[in-house]
Amino acid sequence: MKTDEIIKLIAAFGIGTIVSAIFSFIKSTKRNQLDYITKERSEWRKGIRKIIVKLLGSDLDKKKIAVNQLKTQLNPYGFRRNYKYGKDYYMADGHIWDELEDFDFSENRIQRIVQYLVLLLKFDWERSKDEVGIDQNNIIWNALRWILIVLNSVMLVWAGQVNNEKNTYFALISLILLLLQKRTLKLLSGLNLDSRKSQFAFFIAFIFVFLLPYIYSIHLVVLLLNFYKIIKLSLILSILPILFIVIVISSEVYVLYQIYNLDSQYVSKIKILNKNVSSYESEEFELYNKIYELEEEIDRVKKLKKSKDIEKSKKRRDRLQKKLDKLIKENN
Repeated sequence: MKTDEIIKLIAAFGIGTIVSAIFSFIKSTKRNQLDYITKERSEWRKGIRKIIVKLLGSDLDKKKIAVNQLKTQLNPYGFRRNYKYGKDYYMADGHIWDELEDFDFSENRIQRIVQYLVLLLKFDWERSKDEVGIDQNNIIWNALRWILIVLNSVMLVWAGQVNNEKNTYFALISLILLLLQKRTLKLLSGLNLDSRKSQFAFFIAFIFVFLLPYIYSIHLVVLLLNFYKIIKLSLILSILPILFIVIVISSEVYVLYQIYNLDSQYVSKIKILNKNVSSYESEEFELYNKIYELEEEIDRVKKLKKSKDIEKSKKRRDRLQKKLDKLIKENN
């Protein structure tokens, strides 16, 4: 064996060993981090269970200690949040912090806190299982998405070379939308789907970000199958409507599955507990949130130095504030 061949073999073996060692180190580090987080969460859940036991006991002093302990275990970002009753509010334990305000240790208040904590324990346990497990649906969807990204990239290059402007634009748009899908899912999962605005945003995002690139990708597959004469065009056209329906339904199911995730299920369970909130409280919360939104809008407009818009927002805010003050006065 020649010297240069030996050097190549040693180099190849050395590089392979280094790469393998790097991947092993990364995998080991992730596993250690996951084990540490899992252990910490297990200890946290034990602490919450002990707090629940104290709250359900008869000793008032122990109940007071339990409430103080609970405050150290909650998410600090939920304390006195400006914008209430959205998904972020519940995920930051805002509802529990609000319940602890002026806590009088009455039976109803204690039961409400305990119910919140039981839901929180269940949610944290399910989240821990999800993080340790493997989401097969997500793996399949990601694999399919990357296949479509490659397919659209090939079409983009080909269309550019033959000056096919129509397919160049379509392939480029489809490629961008496919790349934006993960980010879009993250944004959609934070929406409050109880509101009409959020429902409309979901509908628009589903049509443009998910459905359109899938339909165009089907178009590309049909072109390839017909070009290489793998399947007759007449057969493709006959099954196309069925294929379209399957893609629409499967896409919608997957998107809804990703949006209505564990976080959304947790929030919906909390809202079911809070369904007995009075109409007065509900109206008060809504006015409060609108006033806060206008305050933020005024701050944004101030930076843009649009005096007319500032005055309009201030007038709307003042009207809502008067309405809120009147509502509070009537119910006190």
